[in-house]
This record gives sequence, structure tokens and C-alpha cells, in this order.
Amino acid sequence: MNTSANNPAGPDTPGARDLFAAHALAALIGGPKLAGVPRADPAGMARQAWEYADAMMRARAGG
Repeated sequence: MNTSANNPAGPDTPGARDLFAAHALAALIGGPKLAGVPRADPAGMARQAWEYADAMMRARAGG
């Protein structure tokens, strides 16, 4: 969850990082399963989604 320090709109409003993670998770869940490659468990997919979101936040900041 966001804090007001992270999200000027307030703690109950999704911020950019939340939205990036949601979109990344949707892509991970809906992505094709490759033969011989096990799909990540739900907790693993969630971690990956936050990693993608953090990368997108860094790119957004110009870094």
C-alpha cells in the first residue's frame, strides 16, 4: 500500500508504481507458457511484478 509520502493523492489511491506492478503482473499471468519452462508460483510472479515496477520507476526518473 502507498503512504501519503509516496503518493501525493493519498494512501488509498494507487500510485504509478502500483499501476506498473498491476500491469506487469497481468502480463506475467497471461503470458504464454513455454515448453519445458516452469511458470513461477504466485508469490514469485508478485515479486517479479514489483521488480518490473521498480525498473519502470527508475526509467521514468531518467535513471
